[in-house]
Amino acid sequence: MGGANDRRPVVGVVGHGLVVPRPFGDMPVVGTPRTYVDRLAGVGLRPLLIPGVHGVDLLDLVDALVLTGGGDLDAALSGVGPDQAQEVDRSRDDAEMTLVHAAADLRIPVLGCCRGLQVLAVAFGGTLRTVDDHVQPGSGHEVRTEPGSLISRLIGPSAQTTALHKQSIADPSPSWRPTAWADSTIEAIEPVEPGWPALGVQWHPELGGVRGLVDETGPAVFTWLATVAAAHRETRRVLA
Repeated sequence: MGGANDRRPVVGVVGHGLVVPRPFGDMPVVGTPRTYVDRLAGVGLRPLLIPGVHGVDLLDLVDALVLTGGGDLDAALSGVGPDQAQEVDRSRDDAEMTLVHAAADLRIPVLGCCRGLQVLAVAFGGTLRTVDDHVQPGSGHEVRTEPGSLISRLIGPSAQTTALHKQSIADPSPSWRPTAWADSTIEAIEPVEPGWPALGVQWHPELGGVRGLVDETGPAVFTWLATVAAAHRETRRVLA
């Protein structure tokens, strides 16, 4: 068990609002899928649930952030048609984009998964579009990576990934460069400017092997996060 001197990095998993039915009525809670928690712990990290609306005040506690999947971003932010956004939670959108900017300023490592990738792009002025044939439970689809990119170093020139999204990036903004694709659909982004360890993937590396889903990228992606979180933790220690 960890103690006061535990040096394992702490990774904030950005939680979001949920409604849980209880015998006495619906209860609003802040939560996140357990799969993220399990994958982070599995690579030696200490996962910590961060409520999005209070997240900026908690950034001094974490060595990295994870933005999870979920509902669509508000159409007014993302650029899709107003009838194309579902399960919208504008307060979540605003909270996560505020966190992204704060993390960028502080050079806190960030991993964005599926919706998380879209938040990274939209936070810096990017836009989204609807896509067909990218909701493929089961075998998912193959993505190809840009040679020399971070994601290529992590997963190789191609990999089989989960495909569970009906929106994707249209314009990543000048702050991001696309580094992986499935057909013409952007599947990964990395910062254009060096110095901020951030990665967005349109798939779900946390779901490999869950409920029959196929995704071979999780070990590499979460090990990368563990490495950059440890480096950030050491930098914080030196500067303290």
